[in-house]
Amino acid sequence: MEAAAVNGDSSLGTAATPLKIGGSQAELSALLRAWRRRLAPANVPGFVQYPHRRKSTLSQDDIARLVGSTSFWYGQLERGHVGRYSDDFLDRVAAALQLSDSEREVLYHLAVGRQPVPRHRPSAEVSQTMERLVAAQQCPAYIVDSAFNVRAWNVQAQALFPWLTGEPNLMRWAFTTPAARTQLHRWEEDWAPSLLAQLRMAHAREPDNESLAQVIRDVIASNERARWCWENEPSVTDPGEAVRGIRIPDCDTPVRVELIVCSPLGHPGMQMVIMVAVEQGSDVPTVRTLTSASSSTSGGRAA
Repeated sequence: MEAAAVNGDSSLGTAATPLKIGGSQAELSALLRAWRRRLAPANVPGFVQYPHRRKSTLSQDDIARLVGSTSFWYGQLERGHVGRYSDDFLDRVAAALQLSDSEREVLYHLAVGRQPVPRHRPSAEVSQTMERLVAAQQCPAYIVDSAFNVRAWNVQAQALFPWLTGEPNLMRWAFTTPAARTQLHRWEEDWAPSLLAQLRMAHAREPDNESLAQVIRDVIASNERARWCWENEPSVTDPGEAVRGIRIPDCDTPVRVELIVCSPLGHPGMQMVIMVAVEQGSDVPTVRTLTSASSSTSGGRAA
């Protein structure tokens, strides 16, 4: 069957040339050339333009000088040759080409076949749109940054976790306060291993995040169980399940909640967590009952 013409243009039928999608080497070469050619020499720190040799784009030799490597070594990379490039070299290439986080990730995947160590950036401010999204949830919802500081929360979350109005750090509360062991049902089995795995994974992603490192030091210094697990059972795999038990005010029976986690675009390291009650019957209390129980409470954000 012949392809149908689009908007009456018969030239887009079977005579059209099929699009060829190259492999990783061709893709690496194409992207590096495009990234280099989009740079304006006047906007590149450290690049000196000579009056008699002004040009509109940078050459491979120019990028090699900015990176601090030989023209041959950078040229190999731009030609798509996969090699044993060091993290330091690839990061200097990313800096010279002014790559975004997503572009740097693609560079690593195509050049060495793996994920880079994320750059640590100070946590961005929670936007008003994100605050409205959190406030609109019917279940407890909150946003944490890469150091697990709770940056914004809704009415239901504040009713469930009154400590949010103090120093709102999820990990410090979970491991350094006795109330957490009671409120988080099966704390040692279901919650602690999961939270420790999240801490270790976050540290692996952002080893230079001093705020996160201090949280880890506080946790293992104040909780013997956390210290023992950190030293003897190192893991970055969450052994728990998305559904866990939690106690809510004025209810003797733990409520089973499913943790839904979303990552807002443009906010690396931030996560929105929603605690959705798992319905088991009409006689089982649900987390949504906190809405009516906390009419005098308002949500908030960290100062």
